[in-house]
Amino acid sequence: MLASLLSALAVIDEVELYKSLLIVHFGLFLLWQPVMKREASFSIKDLFVLLIFTAGFIIWFNLWTGTFWILLLMSLLTGRIFARGITRAAYGIAVIILFLEITLIITPELFDIRALSTVHAERLQMGLIAVSLLLLFSPADESQTTHVDFIRGLMIVLLTLFLCMGSVLSTYNTDNQYLSSLATTLLIAALFMLAAALLWSPRAGFTGLAQLWEKCLLNIGGPFEQWVSQLAALEANTHIKPDGFLETCIDYLVERNWIKGIYWKTSRHELLKGENSRHHVSYNDPKLRITLYAYSPVGPALLLHTKLLLSVLTFYYRAKLQEEQLIKQAHLRAIYETGSKLTHDIKNILQSTQTLTLVITDDDTPVEDAKRMLSSQLPLLNQRLRTTLDKLSTPQLLESESRPLSSWWQQLKGRYTGRHIRFEADGEADFEVPSEIFDTVIENLLDNARTKRIQHPDITIDVRMSVGDGGVEINVTDDGEAIPADIAEQLFHEVISSENGFGIGLYQSRQMARRKGFDLMLADNRDGEVRFCFSSG
Repeated sequence: MLASLLSALAVIDEVELYKSLLIVHFGLFLLWQPVMKREASFSIKDLFVLLIFTAGFIIWFNLWTGTFWILLLMSLLTGRIFARGITRAAYGIAVIILFLEITLIITPELFDIRALSTVHAERLQMGLIAVSLLLLFSPADESQTTHVDFIRGLMIVLLTLFLCMGSVLSTYNTDNQYLSSLATTLLIAALFMLAAALLWSPRAGFTGLAQLWEKCLLNIGGPFEQWVSQLAALEANTHIKPDGFLETCIDYLVERNWIKGIYWKTSRHELLKGENSRHHVSYNDPKLRITLYAYSPVGPALLLHTKLLLSVLTFYYRAKLQEEQLIKQAHLRAIYETGSKLTHDIKNILQSTQTLTLVITDDDTPVEDAKRMLSSQLPLLNQRLRTTLDKLSTPQLLESESRPLSSWWQQLKGRYTGRHIRFEADGEADFEVPSEIFDTVIENLLDNARTKRIQHPDITIDVRMSVGDGGVEINVTDDGEAIPADIAEQLFHEVISSENGFGIGLYQSRQMARRKGFDLMLADNRDGEVRFCFSSG
């Protein structure tokens, strides 16, 4: 393709020959062009326009149109930034060939300036054609990529024009030789590019042109930093609802001098702030649909900026929706945990009532023993039942009642009198403890141990309390089978399905204990010794 073009320029005085070479050149160009895919097909209309353009270009071809075409080829060649290896080197050689052609041969001839002698010009022309033919031995690019950096190509074309025009003007004004003027212009361009490269990156306290350019892009219609700061401040306000957050942000956005109005639609609202116009930008999301109306047409840079603004707004809006959903889920979970805990308390009260019922209905139980048990247990059951009913009627969080540890220990032993549970205590204590948490934790542990006893009646249950240095440790131990390993790993970390209960007792017990500075753990887990330890944190 390059050889046919250079040959046509070399024999431009031979009309029939250069027209034939240009036909070959345009045919090869259509096979090479990197903009359209090779498998794309032309419609009849497109084919007609292409033929008219090609025929007109060939008929009226001269050095000026040839210069225009060479600059266009240079922009396409330098725009192939995604080429790699030998292919990239081949494109570089092609650009150098066209650059030498336009600066050393075409430009002097266009402006009637002597640069090279006729012999040297012919030799250079033949050398460029020969080098271009050597590109036949480079590997073919089978990637068929259509990525072309037109901005880079435009910059190379402008730089080439600057070199050519600067050299011509310098030659006319100073009466120097063209080659000398070209070298001077090249030096000036090189110094300018070096200075631009040094100023592009930050150094010596200077932010750099790159950051200034990026800031300029971000602040179109901005400033962008103020917009993000405004969104972040509103998003941090946990009391503002998603719809209020969205409306406040849009009110702030409408204040931009290039925005005429904004229309938005959510699952609950549909509003228009300001006025609509025929220049608009839309941003659609499953949760939010926004259309921004501008006073004037939205250019590519402003369109990118607008999309960024709307995407940031949508991101924060979805975050507020998720935050609201999480608050609802947390509220529902609190209701569930409170209800399940109270249900567990009622179940424990019912079990105590059933035990008393069995004692009373047992004919072998002496009347005095039954009366004494009822007189000691019924007031406690009545008090626990009243406390549970108070929690149901007033579900807000109440402060846990504190009682002396010794008093709580005596009442615990009294509640489990006659249930074949051994209680032991080491040391004496006069400090107070949250009785509700102690009752919930120990009753859950004893309830689980007594459930195991139903299947294995020979199990022994021990409760041992140790007091010292202002702390307390209570161990509930049974000599039954060990808890399965898979269940033991999940204890206290999540709700476990249970055939004999709700599967939430131990989980809630540990959560309550840790909120008050206590801890509950499975200290030993082996056949013959399953020990739970409840202690000060």
